[in-house]
Amino acid sequence: MSKKDDQSSISSRSSRRKKDLKTELDASLQKEAKAAYVLVVRDIKHDITSKKQLAAALHQAGRDPSQQALSQYWTETTKSLTFEDFNKILQQLKPTSSDELLKAFRKIDVNGDGFITHNELAKVLTQRGEKMTDEEVRAMIKEADADGDNKLNYKEFCNMLMSTTEKCKEKSVKRLDKRERRLKKEKKKEGSVTSLRREEKDAKKDHEYKKLLPVSELKPSISEPENLKSWSHVSSKGCFYFDESGKIVSHQYRLQLSSKTKIWLTARPLSLQQSATPSNKPAIDTCLYLLKQNEDTSKGDLITFTKSKLQQKWCICHELDAGIYRIIPMTSGCRLKPRKEKHGQKTPLVEKVQDEYKVTKEFRNALIDIFDMVDLDSNGTLSRDEFNMFQLRTSGEVIDDDAWEVVEENFELKKGELTRKGFMDLNEMEANDVEGDTDDLWVTLRCMGFSDDLSLDESCPFIVDVFTENGTGRLRPLPLQYGGVSLEQAICSSVLAADSSEQRKKLVGNLELITLIGDCRTTTVIQNKGSVKSQIKVNCRNSENCASSRPLMEYTLTVPASQTMVAHHMMPRDESKEWHPVFEEEIIS
Repeated sequence: MSKKDDQSSISSRSSRRKKDLKTELDASLQKEAKAAYVLVVRDIKHDITSKKQLAAALHQAGRDPSQQALSQYWTETTKSLTFEDFNKILQQLKPTSSDELLKAFRKIDVNGDGFITHNELAKVLTQRGEKMTDEEVRAMIKEADADGDNKLNYKEFCNMLMSTTEKCKEKSVKRLDKRERRLKKEKKKEGSVTSLRREEKDAKKDHEYKKLLPVSELKPSISEPENLKSWSHVSSKGCFYFDESGKIVSHQYRLQLSSKTKIWLTARPLSLQQSATPSNKPAIDTCLYLLKQNEDTSKGDLITFTKSKLQQKWCICHELDAGIYRIIPMTSGCRLKPRKEKHGQKTPLVEKVQDEYKVTKEFRNALIDIFDMVDLDSNGTLSRDEFNMFQLRTSGEVIDDDAWEVVEENFELKKGELTRKGFMDLNEMEANDVEGDTDDLWVTLRCMGFSDDLSLDESCPFIVDVFTENGTGRLRPLPLQYGGVSLEQAICSSVLAADSSEQRKKLVGNLELITLIGDCRTTTVIQNKGSVKSQIKVNCRNSENCASSRPLMEYTLTVPASQTMVAHHMMPRDESKEWHPVFEEEIIS
Protein backbone atom coordinates (compact mmCIF):
# COMPACT_ATOMS: atom_id res chain seq x y z
CA MET A 1 0.00 0.00 0.00
CA SER A 2 1.32 3.40 -0.91
CA LYS A 3 2.02 6.19 1.52
CA LYS A 4 -0.85 8.12 -0.07
CA ASP A 5 -3.26 5.22 0.56
CA ASP A 6 -2.09 5.02 4.21
CA GLN A 7 -2.80 8.71 4.74
CA SER A 8 -6.22 8.33 3.09
CA SER A 9 -7.09 5.37 5.36
CA ILE A 10 -5.99 7.21 8.51
CA SER A 11 -8.01 10.27 7.48
CA SER A 12 -11.08 8.10 6.85
CA ARG A 13 -10.83 6.39 10.28
CA SER A 14 -10.36 9.77 11.99
CA SER A 15 -13.43 11.12 10.22
CA ARG A 16 -15.49 8.09 11.29
CA ARG A 17 -14.34 8.49 14.92
CA LYS A 18 -15.34 12.18 14.88
CA LYS A 19 -18.69 11.27 13.38
CA ASP A 20 -19.26 8.51 15.96
CA LEU A 21 -18.26 10.90 18.76
CA LYS A 22 -20.67 13.54 17.46
CA THR A 23 -23.46 10.93 17.29
CA GLU A 24 -22.71 9.89 20.89
CA LEU A 25 -22.76 13.54 22.02
CA ASP A 26 -26.03 14.19 20.16
CA ALA A 27 -27.62 11.10 21.73
CA SER A 28 -26.37 12.14 25.16
CA LEU A 29 -27.75 15.67 24.72
CA GLN A 30 -31.03 14.24 23.43
CA LYS A 31 -31.34 12.04 26.52
CA GLU A 32 -30.54 14.92 28.88
CA ALA A 33 -33.13 17.05 27.09
CA LYS A 34 -35.77 14.34 27.34
CA ALA A 35 -34.96 13.69 31.02
CA ALA A 36 -35.25 17.39 31.90
CA TYR A 37 -38.44 17.82 29.87
CA VAL A 38 -40.20 14.75 31.31
CA LEU A 39 -39.29 15.79 34.86
CA VAL A 40 -41.26 19.03 34.41
CA VAL A 41 -43.98 18.18 31.85
CA ARG A 42 -44.24 14.39 32.52
CA ASP A 43 -44.35 13.36 28.84
CA ILE A 44 -42.68 14.56 25.64
CA LYS A 45 -46.10 14.34 23.95
CA HIS A 46 -47.30 17.19 26.13
CA ASP A 47 -46.36 20.84 25.66
CA ILE A 48 -44.68 23.34 27.95
CA THR A 49 -47.48 25.79 28.79
CA SER A 50 -45.75 28.55 30.76
CA LYS A 51 -42.53 30.53 30.98
CA LYS A 52 -42.04 29.12 34.48
CA GLN A 53 -42.15 25.54 33.13
CA LEU A 54 -39.63 26.45 30.41
CA ALA A 55 -37.23 27.92 32.97
CA ALA A 56 -37.59 24.83 35.20
CA ALA A 57 -36.91 22.41 32.33
CA LEU A 58 -33.86 24.40 31.17
CA HIS A 59 -32.57 24.48 34.75
CA GLN A 60 -32.89 20.67 34.95
CA ALA A 61 -30.87 20.45 31.74
CA GLY A 62 -28.04 22.51 33.25
CA ARG A 63 -28.93 25.82 31.61
CA ASP A 64 -29.53 28.99 33.59
CA PRO A 65 -30.57 31.71 31.11
CA SER A 66 -31.25 35.27 32.23
CA GLN A 67 -34.82 36.57 32.19
CA GLN A 68 -33.88 38.62 29.15
CA ALA A 69 -32.65 35.51 27.30
CA LEU A 70 -35.70 33.54 28.44
CA SER A 71 -38.00 36.21 27.03
CA GLN A 72 -36.52 35.62 23.56
CA TYR A 73 -37.92 32.08 23.60
CA TRP A 74 -41.13 32.77 25.54
CA THR A 75 -42.58 35.97 24.12
CA GLU A 76 -45.88 37.68 24.93
CA THR A 77 -47.57 35.75 22.11
CA THR A 78 -46.20 32.30 23.05
CA LYS A 79 -48.92 29.89 24.17
CA SER A 80 -46.94 26.63 24.33
CA LEU A 81 -43.70 24.91 23.26
CA THR A 82 -43.28 21.33 22.06
CA PHE A 83 -40.44 18.98 22.97
CA GLU A 84 -38.89 19.70 19.56
CA ASP A 85 -38.99 23.43 20.32
CA PHE A 86 -37.34 22.78 23.69
CA ASN A 87 -34.62 20.73 22.00
CA LYS A 88 -33.77 23.59 19.63
CA ILE A 89 -33.60 26.07 22.52
CA LEU A 90 -31.33 23.72 24.44
CA GLN A 91 -28.92 23.48 21.49
CA GLN A 92 -28.77 27.28 21.25
CA LEU A 93 -28.19 27.80 24.98
CA LYS A 94 -24.74 26.48 25.77
CA PRO A 95 -24.13 25.52 29.41
CA THR A 96 -21.98 27.95 31.39
CA SER A 97 -18.43 26.60 31.72
CA SER A 98 -16.25 26.70 34.81
CA ASP A 99 -13.83 29.04 33.00
CA GLU A 100 -16.63 31.52 32.24
CA LEU A 101 -17.72 31.54 35.88
CA LEU A 102 -14.17 32.07 37.11
CA LYS A 103 -13.64 34.87 34.59
CA ALA A 104 -16.76 36.65 35.88
CA PHE A 105 -15.64 36.33 39.52
CA ARG A 106 -12.10 37.57 38.75
CA LYS A 107 -13.59 40.85 37.52
CA ILE A 108 -14.99 41.42 41.03
CA ASP A 109 -11.81 40.19 42.78
CA VAL A 110 -9.99 43.53 42.92
CA ASN A 111 -6.83 42.38 44.76
CA GLY A 112 -6.64 39.01 42.94
CA ASP A 113 -6.32 36.83 46.06
CA GLY A 114 -8.98 34.33 44.96
CA PHE A 115 -11.52 35.53 47.54
CA ILE A 116 -14.47 37.91 47.44
CA THR A 117 -15.91 39.48 50.57
CA HIS A 118 -19.61 39.13 51.22
CA ASN A 119 -20.13 42.90 50.94
CA GLU A 120 -18.45 43.00 47.52
CA LEU A 121 -20.53 40.12 46.22
CA ALA A 122 -23.77 41.49 47.68
CA LYS A 123 -23.12 44.87 46.08
CA VAL A 124 -22.69 43.30 42.62
CA LEU A 125 -25.64 40.93 42.87
CA THR A 126 -28.11 43.51 44.19
CA GLN A 127 -27.09 46.49 42.06
CA ARG A 128 -25.99 45.19 38.64
CA GLY A 129 -27.59 43.17 35.86
CA GLU A 130 -30.61 41.10 36.92
CA LYS A 131 -30.73 42.19 40.52
CA MET A 132 -31.22 39.74 43.37
CA THR A 133 -32.87 40.69 46.65
CA ASP A 134 -30.82 41.05 49.84
CA GLU A 135 -32.54 37.96 51.26
CA GLU A 136 -31.64 35.85 48.19
CA VAL A 137 -28.01 36.99 48.37
CA ARG A 138 -27.72 36.29 52.11
CA ALA A 139 -29.16 32.80 51.64
CA MET A 140 -26.74 32.02 48.79
CA ILE A 141 -23.69 33.34 50.67
CA LYS A 142 -24.62 31.47 53.84
CA GLU A 143 -24.72 28.19 51.92
CA ALA A 144 -21.45 28.85 50.09
CA ASP A 145 -19.42 30.15 53.07
CA ALA A 146 -18.61 26.85 54.76
CA ASP A 147 -16.08 28.18 57.28
CA GLY A 148 -18.04 31.35 58.13
CA ASP A 149 -15.11 33.76 57.57
CA ASN A 150 -17.27 36.20 55.55
CA LYS A 151 -15.19 35.51 52.45
CA LEU A 152 -15.98 33.39 49.40
CA ASN A 153 -13.34 31.16 47.78
CA TYR A 154 -14.89 31.52 44.36
CA LYS A 155 -12.81 28.77 42.72
CA GLU A 156 -14.21 26.20 45.14
CA PHE A 157 -17.65 27.78 44.77
CA CYS A 158 -17.50 27.38 40.96
CA ASN A 159 -16.45 23.75 41.31
CA MET A 160 -19.37 23.16 43.67
CA LEU A 161 -21.81 24.75 41.21
CA MET A 162 -20.55 22.71 38.27
CA SER A 163 -20.62 19.49 40.31
CA THR A 164 -24.18 20.18 41.48
CA THR A 165 -25.32 20.85 37.90
CA GLU A 166 -23.86 17.56 36.68
CA LYS A 167 -25.44 15.64 39.57
CA CYS A 168 -28.84 17.16 38.75
CA LYS A 169 -28.54 16.09 35.12
CA GLU A 170 -27.41 12.57 36.09
CA LYS A 171 -30.32 12.24 38.50
CA SER A 172 -32.79 13.32 35.81
CA VAL A 173 -31.41 10.77 33.34
CA LYS A 174 -31.59 7.99 35.95
CA ARG A 175 -35.24 8.84 36.62
CA LEU A 176 -35.95 8.73 32.88
CA ASP A 177 -34.24 5.32 32.54
CA LYS A 178 -36.28 3.96 35.45
CA ARG A 179 -39.51 5.29 33.95
CA GLU A 180 -38.77 3.84 30.50
CA ARG A 181 -37.95 0.42 32.00
CA ARG A 182 -41.29 0.45 33.81
CA LEU A 183 -43.15 1.40 30.63
CA LYS A 184 -41.45 -1.44 28.72
CA LYS A 185 -42.63 -3.94 31.34
CA GLU A 186 -46.17 -2.59 31.08
CA LYS A 187 -46.06 -2.87 27.29
CA LYS A 188 -45.12 -6.56 27.51
CA LYS A 189 -48.17 -7.15 29.70
CA GLU A 190 -50.45 -5.50 27.15
CA GLY A 191 -50.39 -8.58 24.91
CA SER A 192 -51.89 -10.84 27.57
CA VAL A 193 -55.52 -12.00 27.43
CA THR A 194 -56.27 -10.28 30.77
CA SER A 195 -54.91 -7.00 29.47
CA LEU A 196 -56.92 -7.19 26.24
CA ARG A 197 -60.11 -7.86 28.18
CA ARG A 198 -59.35 -4.92 30.47
CA GLU A 199 -58.78 -2.64 27.48
CA GLU A 200 -62.05 -3.80 25.97
CA LYS A 201 -63.86 -3.04 29.23
CA ASP A 202 -62.17 0.37 29.63
CA ALA A 203 -62.97 1.32 26.06
CA LYS A 204 -66.61 0.56 26.72
CA LYS A 205 -66.55 2.60 29.93
CA ASP A 206 -64.92 5.61 28.20
CA HIS A 207 -67.66 5.50 25.56
CA GLU A 208 -70.24 6.09 28.30
CA TYR A 209 -68.84 9.58 29.01
CA LYS A 210 -71.08 11.51 26.65
CA LYS A 211 -71.14 15.22 25.94
CA LEU A 212 -73.39 17.13 28.31
CA LEU A 213 -76.20 19.38 27.11
CA PRO A 214 -75.84 23.17 27.28
CA VAL A 215 -76.80 24.35 30.77
CA SER A 216 -79.06 27.00 29.23
CA GLU A 217 -81.21 24.23 27.67
CA LEU A 218 -81.64 22.14 30.82
CA LYS A 219 -84.97 22.06 32.60
CA PRO A 220 -84.65 22.82 36.34
CA SER A 221 -84.42 19.65 38.42
CA ILE A 222 -86.01 21.40 41.40
CA SER A 223 -88.78 23.94 42.07
CA GLU A 224 -89.67 26.21 44.95
CA PRO A 225 -92.20 24.92 47.51
CA GLU A 226 -95.65 26.20 46.51
CA ASN A 227 -96.45 27.86 49.86
CA LEU A 228 -92.98 29.36 50.38
CA LYS A 229 -94.35 32.84 51.07
CA SER A 230 -95.93 31.59 54.30
CA TRP A 231 -92.65 30.06 55.59
CA SER A 232 -90.37 31.85 58.08
CA HIS A 233 -87.32 33.40 56.47
CA VAL A 234 -83.81 34.40 57.59
CA SER A 235 -80.90 35.45 55.41
CA SER A 236 -77.33 36.72 55.49
CA LYS A 237 -74.76 37.94 53.05
CA GLY A 238 -71.29 36.45 52.81
CA CYS A 239 -68.28 36.56 50.53
CA PHE A 240 -65.57 34.39 48.99
CA TYR A 241 -62.07 35.88 49.13
CA PHE A 242 -58.53 34.72 48.39
CA ASP A 243 -55.98 34.64 51.18
CA GLU A 244 -52.28 35.43 50.64
CA SER A 245 -51.53 31.85 49.52
CA GLY A 246 -54.33 31.84 46.93
CA LYS A 247 -56.71 29.65 48.95
CA ILE A 248 -60.40 30.55 49.13
CA VAL A 249 -61.86 31.68 52.46
CA SER A 250 -65.45 32.61 53.22
CA HIS A 251 -67.97 33.29 55.96
CA GLN A 252 -69.62 30.24 57.52
CA TYR A 253 -72.93 30.15 59.37
CA ARG A 254 -74.47 28.73 62.52
CA LEU A 255 -78.09 27.72 61.89
CA GLN A 256 -80.35 27.02 64.86
CA LEU A 257 -83.79 25.47 64.30
CA SER A 258 -86.43 25.64 67.01
CA SER A 259 -88.37 22.58 65.85
CA LYS A 260 -88.44 19.78 63.33
CA THR A 261 -89.14 21.34 59.95
CA LYS A 262 -88.75 21.21 56.21
CA ILE A 263 -86.25 23.83 55.03
CA TRP A 264 -85.66 25.52 51.66
CA LEU A 265 -81.97 26.46 51.53
CA THR A 266 -80.56 28.61 48.72
CA ALA A 267 -77.39 30.52 47.82
CA ARG A 268 -76.76 32.91 44.96
CA PRO A 269 -74.02 35.34 43.92
CA LEU A 270 -74.79 38.95 44.81
CA SER A 271 -74.43 41.61 42.12
CA LEU A 272 -73.22 44.92 43.55
CA GLN A 273 -74.58 48.05 41.90
CA GLN A 274 -71.43 50.16 41.76
CA SER A 275 -68.79 47.64 40.55
CA ALA A 276 -71.11 45.54 38.41
CA THR A 277 -70.15 45.72 34.74
CA PRO A 278 -71.99 44.06 31.84
CA SER A 279 -70.44 40.62 31.25
CA ASN A 280 -71.21 37.52 29.22
CA LYS A 281 -69.38 35.36 31.74
CA PRO A 282 -71.51 32.78 33.58
CA ALA A 283 -72.19 33.41 37.26
CA ILE A 284 -69.75 32.13 39.87
CA ASP A 285 -71.04 28.93 41.46
CA THR A 286 -72.12 29.24 45.09
CA CYS A 287 -72.86 25.95 46.84
CA LEU A 288 -73.79 25.29 50.49
CA TYR A 289 -72.95 22.19 52.54
CA LEU A 290 -75.10 21.65 55.64
CA LEU A 291 -73.43 19.73 58.49
CA LYS A 292 -74.69 18.73 61.91
CA GLN A 293 -72.89 20.73 64.62
CA ASN A 294 -71.80 18.63 67.58
CA GLU A 295 -72.31 19.61 71.22
CA ASP A 296 -68.62 20.54 71.49
CA THR A 297 -69.18 22.97 68.55
CA SER A 298 -67.13 20.77 66.21
CA LYS A 299 -68.58 20.08 62.75
CA GLY A 300 -70.22 16.67 62.29
CA ASP A 301 -71.37 14.65 59.29
CA LEU A 302 -72.84 16.02 56.06
CA ILE A 303 -76.65 16.23 56.10
CA THR A 304 -77.32 17.68 52.64
CA PHE A 305 -76.04 20.22 50.09
CA THR A 306 -77.47 22.56 47.46
CA LYS A 307 -76.92 20.31 44.46
CA SER A 308 -79.69 21.67 42.17
CA LYS A 309 -79.65 24.92 40.23
CA LEU A 310 -82.71 27.12 39.75
CA GLN A 311 -81.79 30.12 37.56
CA GLN A 312 -78.85 31.67 39.50
CA LYS A 313 -79.69 29.97 42.82
CA TRP A 314 -78.22 26.74 44.17
CA CYS A 315 -81.02 25.06 46.13
CA ILE A 316 -82.12 22.12 48.24
CA CYS A 317 -85.30 21.20 50.09
CA HIS A 318 -84.74 18.96 53.11
CA GLU A 319 -86.38 17.94 56.38
CA LEU A 320 -84.33 18.60 59.53
CA ASP A 321 -84.72 17.97 63.24
CA ALA A 322 -84.56 20.79 65.77
CA GLY A 323 -80.96 21.59 66.66
CA ILE A 324 -77.81 23.41 65.62
CA TYR A 325 -76.20 23.07 62.19
CA ARG A 326 -73.17 24.50 60.40
CA ILE A 327 -73.45 25.85 56.84
CA ILE A 328 -70.20 25.90 54.85
CA PRO A 329 -70.31 27.80 51.52
CA MET A 330 -68.17 26.52 48.65
CA THR A 331 -67.22 27.83 45.24
CA SER A 332 -65.37 25.33 43.07
CA GLY A 333 -62.63 27.63 41.76
CA CYS A 334 -63.64 26.94 38.15
CA ARG A 335 -64.78 30.54 37.70
CA LEU A 336 -63.45 32.49 40.67
CA LYS A 337 -59.68 32.45 40.18
CA PRO A 338 -56.75 34.63 41.31
CA ARG A 339 -56.00 37.30 38.73
CA LYS A 340 -53.09 36.46 36.46
CA GLU A 341 -51.93 39.98 35.75
CA LYS A 342 -52.57 43.56 36.71
CA HIS A 343 -55.06 45.56 34.68
CA GLY A 344 -52.59 48.38 34.10
CA GLN A 345 -52.76 51.94 35.33
CA LYS A 346 -54.30 52.37 38.76
CA THR A 347 -57.51 54.33 39.12
CA PRO A 348 -56.93 57.56 41.12
CA LEU A 349 -58.33 57.23 44.64
CA VAL A 350 -57.91 60.78 45.97
CA GLU A 351 -57.79 64.30 44.59
CA LYS A 352 -56.68 67.53 46.20
CA VAL A 353 -59.40 70.12 46.68
CA GLN A 354 -57.87 73.34 48.04
CA ASP A 355 -55.89 72.20 51.10
CA GLU A 356 -57.68 68.88 51.65
CA TYR A 357 -57.65 65.48 49.98
CA LYS A 358 -60.99 64.05 48.91
CA VAL A 359 -61.84 60.58 47.65
CA THR A 360 -62.60 60.37 43.92
CA LYS A 361 -65.99 59.36 42.57
CA GLU A 362 -64.60 55.97 41.50
CA PHE A 363 -63.16 55.24 44.96
CA ARG A 364 -66.40 56.41 46.59
CA ASN A 365 -68.36 53.91 44.47
CA ALA A 366 -65.97 51.14 45.50
CA LEU A 367 -66.44 52.10 49.17
CA ILE A 368 -70.23 51.90 48.75
CA ASP A 369 -69.80 48.35 47.41
CA ILE A 370 -67.49 47.46 50.30
CA PHE A 371 -70.10 48.75 52.76
CA ASP A 372 -72.75 46.55 51.11
CA MET A 373 -70.41 43.53 51.22
CA VAL A 374 -69.72 44.03 54.93
CA ASP A 375 -73.37 44.74 55.85
CA LEU A 376 -74.12 41.03 56.26
CA ASP A 377 -77.63 41.41 57.67
CA SER A 378 -78.61 43.99 54.99
CA ASN A 379 -80.05 46.44 57.55
CA GLY A 380 -78.18 49.44 56.09
CA THR A 381 -75.76 49.84 59.04
CA LEU A 382 -72.65 48.05 60.32
CA SER A 383 -72.72 46.43 63.74
CA ARG A 384 -69.53 46.22 65.76
CA ASP A 385 -69.20 42.54 64.77
CA GLU A 386 -69.59 43.35 61.06
CA PHE A 387 -67.11 46.24 61.26
CA ASN A 388 -64.73 43.98 63.20
CA MET A 389 -64.83 41.36 60.41
CA PHE A 390 -64.01 44.12 57.90
CA GLN A 391 -61.05 45.30 60.01
CA LEU A 392 -59.74 41.75 60.44
CA ARG A 393 -59.92 41.21 56.68
CA THR A 394 -58.19 44.47 55.70
CA SER A 395 -55.72 45.06 58.54
CA GLY A 396 -55.60 41.89 60.62
CA GLU A 397 -56.53 43.94 63.69
CA VAL A 398 -59.46 43.46 66.06
CA ILE A 399 -61.68 46.40 67.00
CA ASP A 400 -61.16 46.68 70.77
CA ASP A 401 -63.26 48.82 73.12
CA ASP A 402 -61.05 51.89 72.70
CA ALA A 403 -61.11 51.72 68.90
CA TRP A 404 -64.89 51.29 68.80
CA GLU A 405 -65.27 54.21 71.21
CA VAL A 406 -63.38 56.40 68.71
CA VAL A 407 -65.83 55.30 66.00
CA GLU A 408 -68.81 56.07 68.26
CA GLU A 409 -67.51 59.54 69.17
CA ASN A 410 -66.52 60.71 65.67
CA PHE A 411 -68.84 59.12 63.11
CA GLU A 412 -72.57 58.84 62.55
CA LEU A 413 -74.30 55.90 64.21
CA LYS A 414 -77.87 54.64 64.19
CA LYS A 415 -79.05 52.45 67.07
CA GLY A 416 -75.43 51.83 67.99
CA GLU A 417 -74.36 50.81 64.46
CA LEU A 418 -72.19 52.66 61.93
CA THR A 419 -74.22 54.23 59.12
CA ARG A 420 -73.15 54.34 55.48
CA LYS A 421 -72.43 58.06 55.87
CA GLY A 422 -70.31 57.33 58.96
CA PHE A 423 -68.38 54.66 57.05
CA MET A 424 -67.75 57.04 54.13
CA ASP A 425 -66.67 59.86 56.49
CA LEU A 426 -64.25 57.50 58.24
CA ASN A 427 -62.56 56.58 54.95
CA GLU A 428 -62.58 60.23 53.82
CA MET A 429 -60.74 61.11 57.03
CA GLU A 430 -58.14 58.37 56.44
CA ALA A 431 -57.60 59.56 52.86
CA ASN A 432 -57.00 63.11 54.11
CA ASP A 433 -54.70 61.97 56.94
CA VAL A 434 -52.26 60.25 54.58
CA GLU A 435 -51.95 63.44 52.47
CA GLY A 436 -52.29 61.79 49.08
CA ASP A 437 -50.37 58.58 49.88
CA THR A 438 -52.78 55.84 48.74
CA ASP A 439 -50.75 52.73 49.62
CA ASP A 440 -52.89 51.85 52.66
CA LEU A 441 -56.07 52.54 50.71
CA TRP A 442 -54.94 50.11 48.02
CA VAL A 443 -54.24 47.48 50.69
CA THR A 444 -57.90 47.75 51.75
CA LEU A 445 -59.12 47.48 48.15
CA ARG A 446 -56.86 44.51 47.37
CA CYS A 447 -58.04 42.68 50.51
CA MET A 448 -61.65 43.18 49.44
CA GLY A 449 -60.93 41.80 45.95
CA PHE A 450 -60.69 44.96 43.81
CA SER A 451 -58.28 45.29 40.88
CA ASP A 452 -56.43 48.36 39.58
CA ASP A 453 -59.49 49.50 37.59
CA LEU A 454 -61.66 49.00 40.72
CA SER A 455 -63.56 46.05 39.27
CA LEU A 456 -64.34 43.24 41.71
CA ASP A 457 -62.45 40.26 40.27
CA GLU A 458 -60.92 38.49 43.28
CA SER A 459 -63.94 38.10 45.53
CA CYS A 460 -67.55 37.04 45.15
CA PRO A 461 -70.27 38.32 47.49
CA PHE A 462 -73.28 36.02 47.88
CA ILE A 463 -76.50 35.76 49.86
CA VAL A 464 -77.78 32.76 51.84
CA ASP A 465 -81.52 32.31 52.38
CA VAL A 466 -83.10 29.82 54.81
CA PHE A 467 -86.87 29.25 54.75
CA THR A 468 -88.46 27.08 57.46
CA GLU A 469 -91.97 25.62 57.14
CA ASN A 470 -92.38 25.12 60.90
CA GLY A 471 -90.93 27.03 63.84
CA THR A 472 -88.17 29.57 63.39
CA GLY A 473 -84.56 29.59 62.32
CA ARG A 474 -81.67 31.74 63.53
CA LEU A 475 -78.76 32.30 61.15
CA ARG A 476 -75.54 33.76 62.55
CA PRO A 477 -72.59 34.59 60.27
CA LEU A 478 -69.14 33.51 61.51
CA PRO A 479 -65.74 35.10 60.72
CA LEU A 480 -63.93 34.33 57.47
CA GLN A 481 -62.28 30.90 57.48
CA TYR A 482 -61.15 28.00 55.29
CA GLY A 483 -63.52 25.16 54.52
CA GLY A 484 -60.61 22.90 55.47
CA VAL A 485 -60.96 19.20 56.22
CA SER A 486 -64.68 19.52 57.05
CA LEU A 487 -65.50 20.89 53.59
CA GLU A 488 -63.25 18.35 51.84
CA GLN A 489 -64.97 15.48 53.66
CA ALA A 490 -68.41 16.96 52.97
CA ILE A 491 -67.71 17.18 49.22
CA CYS A 492 -66.40 13.61 49.15
CA SER A 493 -69.44 12.37 51.09
CA SER A 494 -71.79 14.15 48.69
CA VAL A 495 -70.20 12.37 45.71
CA LEU A 496 -70.02 8.92 47.34
CA ALA A 497 -73.64 9.09 48.57
CA ALA A 498 -75.08 10.29 45.25
CA ASP A 499 -77.55 8.20 43.28
CA SER A 500 -75.84 5.77 40.91
CA SER A 501 -77.57 7.45 37.94
CA GLU A 502 -75.63 10.65 38.76
CA GLN A 503 -72.26 8.91 39.17
CA ARG A 504 -69.54 7.72 36.80
CA LYS A 505 -67.00 5.30 38.26
CA LYS A 506 -63.59 4.13 37.13
CA LEU A 507 -61.27 1.68 38.89
CA VAL A 508 -57.51 2.06 38.38
CA GLY A 509 -55.50 -0.33 40.55
CA ASN A 510 -56.44 0.38 44.16
CA LEU A 511 -57.87 3.79 43.25
CA GLU A 512 -61.51 4.38 42.39
CA LEU A 513 -62.36 7.62 40.60
CA ILE A 514 -65.98 8.68 41.13
CA THR A 515 -67.52 11.61 39.26
CA LEU A 516 -70.79 13.26 40.25
CA ILE A 517 -72.62 14.80 37.28
CA GLY A 518 -74.57 17.82 38.53
CA ASP A 519 -76.77 20.39 36.81
CA CYS A 520 -73.82 22.52 35.69
CA ARG A 521 -70.80 21.13 37.53
CA THR A 522 -69.02 17.80 37.77
CA THR A 523 -67.02 16.80 40.84
CA THR A 524 -64.47 13.98 40.77
CA VAL A 525 -63.12 12.36 43.93
CA ILE A 526 -60.48 9.64 44.27
CA GLN A 527 -60.86 6.89 46.84
CA ASN A 528 -57.77 4.88 47.79
CA LYS A 529 -58.91 1.37 48.72
CA GLY A 530 -55.35 0.15 49.28
CA SER A 531 -53.15 0.01 52.37
CA VAL A 532 -50.40 2.29 50.97
CA LYS A 533 -50.49 5.80 49.52
CA SER A 534 -50.71 6.14 45.75
CA GLN A 535 -49.69 8.90 43.38
CA ILE A 536 -51.81 9.44 40.29
CA LYS A 537 -51.47 11.75 37.30
CA VAL A 538 -54.75 13.10 35.92
CA ASN A 539 -54.96 14.66 32.44
CA CYS A 540 -58.08 16.68 31.57
CA ARG A 541 -56.62 18.33 28.45
CA ASN A 542 -59.07 16.61 26.08
CA SER A 543 -62.09 18.15 27.80
CA GLU A 544 -64.17 20.47 25.62
CA ASN A 545 -65.68 23.80 26.72
CA CYS A 546 -64.60 23.11 30.30
CA ALA A 547 -63.05 25.18 33.08
CA SER A 548 -61.30 23.29 35.87
CA SER A 549 -60.89 24.05 39.55
CA ARG A 550 -57.22 23.19 39.11
CA PRO A 551 -54.71 25.78 37.84
CA LEU A 552 -53.65 23.32 35.12
CA MET A 553 -55.65 20.75 33.18
CA GLU A 554 -52.97 18.16 34.01
CA TYR A 555 -51.89 17.53 37.58
CA THR A 556 -50.52 14.95 40.01
CA LEU A 557 -52.22 13.97 43.26
CA THR A 558 -51.01 11.83 46.18
CA VAL A 559 -53.87 9.94 47.86
CA PRO A 560 -53.10 8.52 51.35
CA ALA A 561 -54.06 4.92 52.12
CA SER A 562 -57.76 4.31 52.87
CA GLN A 563 -58.67 7.95 52.23
CA THR A 564 -60.81 9.89 49.76
CA MET A 565 -59.77 13.22 48.24
CA VAL A 566 -61.33 15.78 45.89
CA ALA A 567 -59.55 15.56 42.54
CA HIS A 568 -61.21 18.39 40.62
CA HIS A 569 -64.43 20.18 39.70
CA MET A 570 -65.32 21.11 36.12
CA MET A 571 -67.85 23.59 34.74
CA PRO A 572 -68.74 24.80 31.23
CA ARG A 573 -66.98 27.96 30.06
CA ASP A 574 -69.95 28.81 27.85
CA GLU A 575 -73.32 27.65 29.21
CA SER A 576 -75.00 28.01 25.81
CA LYS A 577 -72.84 25.23 24.32
CA GLU A 578 -72.36 21.51 24.93
CA TRP A 579 -69.53 20.59 27.28
CA HIS A 580 -67.51 17.41 27.59
CA PRO A 581 -65.55 16.84 30.83
CA VAL A 582 -63.17 13.91 30.30
CA PHE A 583 -59.89 12.81 31.86
CA GLU A 584 -57.20 10.19 31.53
CA GLU A 585 -55.31 8.85 34.50
CA GLU A 586 -52.03 7.08 35.16
CA ILE A 587 -50.78 5.66 38.46
CA ILE A 588 -47.23 6.86 39.04
CA SER A 589 -46.50 5.05 42.29
